[in-house]
Amino acid sequence: MKNKTITFFEHERKTFEELEHCGLSKKDRTKLIKLNDKLKIFEIGYKSMKAKQFVGALKINNTTIQILPKIYKNERNEEQKQKEALTNLLYMLSYTKKLKIKENFANLSKNNDLFEIFIYLFAKNLLKEIENGIYKNYNKKEENLTYLKGKLHTTKQIKHNYINKHKLYCKYAEFSENNLMNKIFKYTVELLKNLTNNSKNKKLLSDLSFILSDIDYKTITINDFKKIKFNRMNERFKPYIEMAEMFILNNSTNLNSKELKTFSLIFNMDYLFEEFIGTILKKRCDEIFNDECIIRLQHRELHLLTDENNNKTFRLKPDIVVYNSNNANTNKPFLIIDTKYKNLIDDKTKNYNISQSDAYQMFAYLKKYYCKTGILLYPEYEKEFNKKYDFGKEEHLFIKTINLKNSGQNQKEYVENVKLQLKIFAELPLSIVDIK
Repeated sequence: MKNKTITFFEHERKTFEELEHCGLSKKDRTKLIKLNDKLKIFEIGYKSMKAKQFVGALKINNTTIQILPKIYKNERNEEQKQKEALTNLLYMLSYTKKLKIKENFANLSKNNDLFEIFIYLFAKNLLKEIENGIYKNYNKKEENLTYLKGKLHTTKQIKHNYINKHKLYCKYAEFSENNLMNKIFKYTVELLKNLTNNSKNKKLLSDLSFILSDIDYKTITINDFKKIKFNRMNERFKPYIEMAEMFILNNSTNLNSKELKTFSLIFNMDYLFEEFIGTILKKRCDEIFNDECIIRLQHRELHLLTDENNNKTFRLKPDIVVYNSNNANTNKPFLIIDTKYKNLIDDKTKNYNISQSDAYQMFAYLKKYYCKTGILLYPEYEKEFNKKYDFGKEEHLFIKTINLKNSGQNQKEYVENVKLQLKIFAELPLSIVDIK
């Protein structure tokens, strides 16, 4: 059966009638609502449903429901805006290391099915890596044999072979491909084979399944990923283990069930926006600030209040704190940035949609960190927004927007464009700090 794709943009509402017209049956809609009880990514109404601040893909039988970044919602050309939004999302996921795969994402977005794109990225790149050599390591084994192999396990020899004198209970190490890492890959491949409807993906997964046919099948849980230790011998497989973890943790049904019906790969855009900006600032710090500096993300060392017994409460957690390298240990940064994934509006009477609590929060950051400059950074929608406020004579707050849209750029060009915008933002507060 042909796969159907239904596209939402963040905060977009569709009626149940519209969804049925797009190919989502009433039966599948019921499954979607049941899945949403767990995921909480839609607001479900009496006759409609509205996407929230999440992006990604849901799979309901043969229907993919994808949610794309809202910054493209108002573009006129439907096909073009979906393609650019998909590419944009893949760039952000890749740069924040949620997808550590090198690929031409612009070409991938022509598929227009985010769920199948994720499977393709995993299967194609893992197959290429395994063809370069499947991972093997030494596995500790114990067996009751008729000959000595490795070392004799004396305790178990006495326990199991007190009567069977011809047997030897041995412990030894075997260099084998039948290890936990490959068992994770096998489980993930079998999971995805039951989920994909794309012929190219089916072929890639079948090839992987054949290569991994001698690996023991094991149901994988979150604890199995904690047991994986990376070293120079297996580091090349780390991106695929991370993707496998993403697939398995988001599988909403058990692989042992007779029929897989639902699956989700969902990301919170509030966090993704924050992580994307923070990652660029951290990686390109010297280029952006023209100086040696230190970026700290999600800084957690200070509290808002301290009582008479020196007990601290209300921990402060600014998104991005920027220090000069020579005073990074003083808790006196020269810039604090908080990302806000909200839409600013050109309406002064409504404070441009700037939250009062966000302004209070930034004021607390600047006071406690002895910092003079803060930026509340928002994504840009229809037009650029640039506003400056003063908390007093010394502390200054900039309200800025950043253009996250791409227009046919490759990933390198896209990241460079975002970096240049951050560089302009960074130059403004530095001059303010120097004012006496």
